[in-house]
Amino acid sequence: MYDAPRMARKKRVVGTAGHIDHGKTSLVRALTGIDTDRLPEEKRRGITIDLGFASWFTDDYQIGFIDVPGHERFVKNMLAGIGGIDSALLVVAADESIMPQTREHFAICRLLGIRTGVVAITKSDLVDPDILDLVRLEIEDLVAGSFLDGKPIVAASSTTGAGLDALRAALLQSVAEVDDRDATTRVFRLPIDRVFTMKGFGSVITGTTYSGSVRIEDEVEVLPGARRSRARGVQVHGEPREQASAGERTSMNLSDIPLEELRRGQQVLHPDTLRPSQVITVQLELLPDAKPLAEQTRIRFHHLSAELLGTLRFVDDTDGKLAPGATAFAQVRLEAPIVAVAGDRFVIRRYSPAFTIGGGAILDAHLPKLSRGTRAELLDTLAHGSLVQRVELMAKLAGLRGVSMDELQARTGIRTQTLAKELKRVPNVVSVGATFLHADLIADFRRRAMEFLDRYFKSNKMAVNVPKSEFVQKLLPHGAPINFLLADLANQRIATVQGDALDIPGRSKTLGGAEGELARAIEAKFAEAGLQTPAVSEIIKAIPQKPKVIEGVISYLVKQGTLVRLAEGVYLHRDVLANAREKLAARKGTTLDVGAFKDFFGISRKVAIPLLEWLDREGVTKRAGDARIVL
Repeated sequence: MYDAPRMARKKRVVGTAGHIDHGKTSLVRALTGIDTDRLPEEKRRGITIDLGFASWFTDDYQIGFIDVPGHERFVKNMLAGIGGIDSALLVVAADESIMPQTREHFAICRLLGIRTGVVAITKSDLVDPDILDLVRLEIEDLVAGSFLDGKPIVAASSTTGAGLDALRAALLQSVAEVDDRDATTRVFRLPIDRVFTMKGFGSVITGTTYSGSVRIEDEVEVLPGARRSRARGVQVHGEPREQASAGERTSMNLSDIPLEELRRGQQVLHPDTLRPSQVITVQLELLPDAKPLAEQTRIRFHHLSAELLGTLRFVDDTDGKLAPGATAFAQVRLEAPIVAVAGDRFVIRRYSPAFTIGGGAILDAHLPKLSRGTRAELLDTLAHGSLVQRVELMAKLAGLRGVSMDELQARTGIRTQTLAKELKRVPNVVSVGATFLHADLIADFRRRAMEFLDRYFKSNKMAVNVPKSEFVQKLLPHGAPINFLLADLANQRIATVQGDALDIPGRSKTLGGAEGELARAIEAKFAEAGLQTPAVSEIIKAIPQKPKVIEGVISYLVKQGTLVRLAEGVYLHRDVLANAREKLAARKGTTLDVGAFKDFFGISRKVAIPLLEWLDREGVTKRAGDARIVL
C-alpha cells in the first residue's frame, strides 16, 4: 500500500522566494520535473498566483518544494506556504538582480526563523560573466549577517541546464544542516493551505505536516471550527500512505466535513490537543526599513497558513511607538481565533497598503490581557526560559486553579506523555494529580485562610464552625483543587475539616462574657420547660435582648448539640430527650398511637408529631400505620 523505503527517508521542505518572473517555477520544474503551476490562469499569464508543490526523492531525502508567487499582490499566498519550510531557495534573476519582492521575501524568511538555504542566480545564460559577478556581489550585500550569509550562491539556467547539478548538491547540503522535524514528542498539526473536492471522496485538504504524525482512520479535529472527522485517506507527495509525519506534504480526505466549512488557515489536529485563542503574546521585531509602528495599529497577522486582522498592544516599557529595527513585547488582539503554541513564528504586514513590516515569535497564546509595563523578568522567562522555567511561571500566573497537563500541551504543543517525563520535578511547584500549583500561591492561601477563620469567629462569636461552602466561595476560584487545598490546611494544623464544616484546631467552643451568660440562660429555660418546650417568641419576650441575638444563640446551642431542633420553632433540650427515651423504654414492645403518645407524655400535638418522627429516625420507635411500636 505504501513505499517503505520512502517512509525511511529524511523529510525536508524547501521553499522558493523571490521577485515575480525571476524563474522560480521554471527552476523547480528543472530540478524536479514537476510543473507547479496548476491553475489555468497561471498557465495563461505565465506567473504563479497561488502555492505550487513538487517533490524530489534522493537516496537519503524526501524533499518537498513549495513554489510561492512572487507578485506583491500574492505575498499573502506566499506566506500561507512558507511557514513550515526547512530551507529557503532564494531566487534572483541575473538580468534584473535584486528587486522589491526579493527583499520582502528574504525579510519574511528571516522573520520566520528559517535557518539555512541557498541562493540561485537564474537566467544565467542571458548575461555576461561580469554581470553575474555584479549580481553575486549585490546578493552578498543583501544577505550579510543573515542565515544566508556564507551560503552557496549558484548560477544556473533552467533553459540550458547549466549549474543545476551544482544547485542540487547545494540544496542537499542545506537540508543536511536541518534536524528532523518533531514527529514524536509534539502534537500533530497540519495547517491547511488548500481545500477542494474529489468525486466519490468529498472534501480533501492539503498542507505540510508541521509536527507530529497522523495515521489513516485517526479521528481528527479541524480548528477553528471544531468539526470532527476521520482521516479516511492519507497521501504524502501524491502517494497513498498509512501515516504522514512532520515535514511531509500531506493530503487528507475529510468526507464528513462539508467543503464550505473548510478553509485555508485552519489546522487539522488530533482532538482535544490544542485550542484556539485571540490574544497572542509575542516578541516582535520591526524591520529596519519599516516606518515607526504605533500601538493599536491595525495589522495583518500571518501565522502558518492563516491570515487574520488584529491590533497591537505593547506590554513592556515601549512608549507608544516601536522604532524601525527595534524589538518589543506585545499582545496581538485578533479579530478571529487561531491555533498557536509557544515558539511558533509569525509575520505582520500593514493593513493598507499591505506590505511586510515585521514579525517574530509567539511566546504564549493563552495568557490573559497584560498591562503596559509588565515585569521584565516575566517577559524574559516567556521568551528565553527553559520548559521547566516557563511551566513554573505558568503555574504562578494560573493562580489556585493551577495549570493542568492538558493546558500545558495546548500552550506548548508538546504531548502530555513527553511533558510528564520532562516535568518530573519543577522548582517551587507542587503536583496535584495532573495539575501544577505554585508553592508561593499555596503559602498565600494558607495565610489568607488563617486570616479568614480568625475574622469569621471574631465576627460570629456564636458560630460553632464555618460552613465549607462559604469558605470555598470566599477564598477559592472555580476549578481549584478544593480537596487538596483543604487537606493541606488540615496537615498544616491551620484548620480542621469535618464533613461540610471547618474550624480552628483547639478553638474553645464555649461562649464567654455576655454571650455566654445569655446562652446559659436560654439553655436553662429549655431544660426547665422539659417537653413543654417554649416557643422562640416566648423566649424573646422573656429575655431583654435583640431577637436576632437570641435566635443566633439558639442556633449556636443547636450546632453544639445542647438543643435539638425537631421542627420549625420546636426545640428540646438534649437531656429532656434522653429522659423521654428512658421513660419510653419501659413500654418496650407496646404499640402507641398519637393520642396515647400525647397522653403518656402530657404534650400537645404540635410537639408530639415532630417528637415521634425524631424517635423514628433515632430507631427508638417504628411506624406501623398510624401507630408506633416501641423498639
